[in-house]
Amino acid sequence: MKQTVWGLVMATGKAEQLSSEIETAFLYLNDRPVLAYSLEAFNQCPDVDGIVVVVSRERAESVLGMVQMFGFAKVRKIVVGGAKRAASMAAGLAYVDEDVEWVCVHDASRPMVKPDLISETAKCARRHGSGVAAVEIPDAVVSAKKGALEKRLDGAGRLWAAISPQTWPRAALAKAYPAAAKNRKNFEDDLEAMLAAKLVPRLVPTAALSVRIRSAADLAPVLALMK
Repeated sequence: MKQTVWGLVMATGKAEQLSSEIETAFLYLNDRPVLAYSLEAFNQCPDVDGIVVVVSRERAESVLGMVQMFGFAKVRKIVVGGAKRAASMAAGLAYVDEDVEWVCVHDASRPMVKPDLISETAKCARRHGSGVAAVEIPDAVVSAKKGALEKRLDGAGRLWAAISPQTWPRAALAKAYPAAAKNRKNFEDDLEAMLAAKLVPRLVPTAALSVRIRSAADLAPVLALMK
């Protein structure tokens, strides 16, 4: 029996902004907004059955136009997010059907995501309970204080950067991000939320480029890599 997967594309919050006025997801790369690349990947992914997009109130109408223009037929709902990521997650999850087993969460500031990586995280989740895209850090990793090295952190084993997409059980995410704000913790990210729920993150190693747009300076390198 197929276990249903929906995508939850996050395009709001501090991680998705270059400043208070500029939202990463709506900068243009080539001829389309950054957000459109993630929506296209999820729309093309055969393992994804539906998509919920979380955006700011000011951008909801423009995202509807984007969905119609590019034919993203799997988008089920465009949701207005909150001031913090936890509130935005709760808002988006409220529109994921209760019969959906898995939710693949992705940050729109990573426009180079591909359908096959989304599928790999979904397949890993079905087998092992979670699927987190990860990139190995090949160089020495250290901690520092006031510019001086404190200690080397990679001596005990290989280190990985956990990125998105990340596929988790819908029920676990819904419990971590309840609708009632008074019952909700402001987790920094979903990895922290799922670790608090005692889920064991299962890494999906990838060599795929997944550059995150954190400043306007990142646009040119991403364009170059896309070519």
